[in-house]
Amino acid sequence: SLDIGGNGVSCSNHHYGEPWQLLQKSLGKDMGDGWETARHPCRPPILIKDPNTHLIDSPLLDWAVLKLGKTAENGVARVILDTRHFRGNYPESVMLEGCYDNGNEEQDWFPLVPRTRMSPDSEHVFERSKDQLHNSTRPVTHVRLSIYPDGGVSRVRVYG
Repeated sequence: SLDIGGNGVSCSNHHYGEPWQLLQKSLGKDMGDGWETARHPCRPPILIKDPNTHLIDSPLLDWAVLKLGKTAENGVARVILDTRHFRGNYPESVMLEGCYDNGNEEQDWFPLVPRTRMSPDSEHVFERSKDQLHNSTRPVTHVRLSIYPDGGVSRVRVYG
């Protein structure tokens, strides 16, 4: 949450919103209250799905790096990825990675939520207790949300 020191560090595309908006305490009030990216100019007119994963088979993605308000010293117990208000422009899928920034130049990013299909206007909840999170016991200071191929997300909530 922004209230306890969280911050939107950087993003690949801020055409319709800034990444700090993902950390607001309140629920999203409309699409302008989240982070949405513009469509990629090189996005093909027809997107091909991977026959194994059934997700779009494309290198196109956008990302946002978020600093957590407090370090999740004991790892991440729960993640909520909220596409509230994004009905026709939600990402097809997302991936959430974490890292522990100990002051070194290079961060070691590791998966928390593997690439997963999203639904429109919905809260997507992932919990350690249900084995829905990877690397859930590793300490985390930052997360990187990748959206495929583009679209909008209302909120990202990470609980230690």
